[in-house]
Amino acid sequence: MYKGIYISMTGMAMRENELSAVSNNLANMNTTGYKRQSFASRLYPLLSGKPFESRAIYHEARNQTFFGTQYIDTSQGVLRKTGNPFDVAIQGEGFFAVQKGQRIFYSREGSFTRDNENFLVTQAGLRVLDENNNAIVIEGDKIEIGQDGNVYVDGNVVAKLKLVNLQNLRHAGLSLYEGTEAGQATGQILQGWIESSNVNPMNEMVQMIQAIRNFEFAQRVTANFDQLAQRAVSEIARV
Repeated sequence: MYKGIYISMTGMAMRENELSAVSNNLANMNTTGYKRQSFASRLYPLLSGKPFESRAIYHEARNQTFFGTQYIDTSQGVLRKTGNPFDVAIQGEGFFAVQKGQRIFYSREGSFTRDNENFLVTQAGLRVLDENNNAIVIEGDKIEIGQDGNVYVDGNVVAKLKLVNLQNLRHAGLSLYEGTEAGQATGQILQGWIESSNVNPMNEMVQMIQAIRNFEFAQRVTANFDQLAQRAVSEIARV
């Protein structure tokens, strides 16, 4: 009986995690370059006698339990033409590198601009890095960015955008990501375009409704088990 309560409670925890991922996706559906979080879960068998299971909701579980995994959907977002020479989109794989403080983060958001020190920066003011992890300086009137990432200012090559593949990808807020660099990416740079998020609001709403229904079902099951436990205690007391 208590095993049933335990299983249904882990199911509720899973649905809560799923709702958190969906809510975050909907909140960032209009964030340029955002990649949606996806969530998957299933019922794990008895863990008794098995090694530590990091994906279990309760790590010390020795009964059946749900475990879940969040991963980032890196599929291409819709490309939108802007005509702005400082806007660039990646068609295919890869991430730009940007500097925040002393750390390097990665992004698909190519809505760049130039700050008052002539550095190429994101809309949040983060400096865009070249293939040597140096900030890119734009001093001139005409900027052109080739499909290979070369940056031309008044016809002269001044830098090349860093474009890398990532492993162990994880969100770091809005359209920023962390991860382990895994070599140069093969995506093409499109000047005058930006990439929208790959969130489909209708699909997210359907997933949210389903997660809420599953949560409510697990909640009712937990309540039923609790009532049965109380009845069992009462019957034993009479005996």
